[in-house]
Amino acid sequence: MKKLLVLAVLLLVSGCGVKPTPVVAAGPAPTLRNPADDGSGTDVVLYYVLNGRLTPVTRPRSLPASVESTLAMLMDGPSADERASGYTTELPRRTGAITLTHGAPPTITVPFPVQPLSGTGINQLVCTAFAALVATGGYTTDGTLAVVAPDVRLPYQTCQA
Repeated sequence: MKKLLVLAVLLLVSGCGVKPTPVVAAGPAPTLRNPADDGSGTDVVLYYVLNGRLTPVTRPRSLPASVESTLAMLMDGPSADERASGYTTELPRRTGAITLTHGAPPTITVPFPVQPLSGTGINQLVCTAFAALVATGGYTTDGTLAVVAPDVRLPYQTCQA
């Protein structure tokens, strides 16, 4: 009798009427970029420090944006209004060009030593570069960037904002 009751319960539970289906292909995974956008007229996102925390700042951009031009804006430091609001930077003033080399992963090369920088300063570079990549239709395959400086090549970095 007990076996019959267990069998009846199993039949009721397994007979819910939903049939298994195979995986349905739905196209590529969503991305954070707009392929029709050339980067002109978009806002750029820069990461500065506010109350000891990495914080995004949005600025309007009228010319086509690039990772290099966005990082140059970051290196110029917070604007007067941003400074008045308490934003600071842990990066040195711009001393030369920052370049981006596409690859796996993309590599940003800076003209200044990074070993003296704090983790927050390095994150300012990395997070701003990630935001600029997305804004310009770029991406990283594994969510990392390489940072190369005259004094060191850092292990692959992720944005820790």
